[in-house]
Amino acid sequence: MSRLPQHPAPSGKLVPPPKADVIKEFLAPLPARPTLIDVMRVRLNTPRYGMKFAVAQHVAQSAAQALRAGLDEEAVLACLLHDIGMGVARPDHGWWGAQLIEPYVSEKVAWAVRYHQALRFFPDPSVGYEYPELYVGLFGPDYQPPEYIQAAYRYARNHPWYMIARSVTLFDEYSFDPEAPLDLEPFADIVGRHFRQPAEGLGLDSSATSHMWRTVIDPTKPL
Repeated sequence: MSRLPQHPAPSGKLVPPPKADVIKEFLAPLPARPTLIDVMRVRLNTPRYGMKFAVAQHVAQSAAQALRAGLDEEAVLACLLHDIGMGVARPDHGWWGAQLIEPYVSEKVAWAVRYHQALRFFPDPSVGYEYPELYVGLFGPDYQPPEYIQAAYRYARNHPWYMIARSVTLFDEYSFDPEAPLDLEPFADIVGRHFRQPAEGLGLDSSATSHMWRTVIDPTKPL
């Protein structure tokens, strides 16, 4: 029997990793096969990443405004999902959110979620959307967004789906009532018709983004 060649081993000064801090946070249990509504209600209803408002509370208010205004179901769903990327990371949350939901929604809904982030920096008087006062406070009065944001805006502005992403920005702006209870029931049927819920549960299927859902579901895992 031939002997396997010896694999090269580390040499020199071998320094083990320092002891890692483990995040200690109570996480309410989720069902064995979590749905989108489960994740929003149980995981995304707590502010994260320095935000003062929980993602679920904000997007539910945004989607409720869109529903009252008579927008179509895809636009309402885009409003409901537009900030879901903040469950993964705050910077470039539009891109994170679109990637997170792409296996489960129409291309149009994912597109709206991706490009709403860039459109937020650019007013559109035709729909009554103005530059957010919030952004003046965050970035300063003379802020110019980076070139990739400007390029995304130019692309989206000339796209046939521009108005769905612009609608997201409009209903994004006035949906921060801290007294409003989280109510996802009005969207249950829309989610059922337009969100392809995996039978195994989010984070447990074989989609390209299931690992991202696992991060949202358990952000305290050490690795």
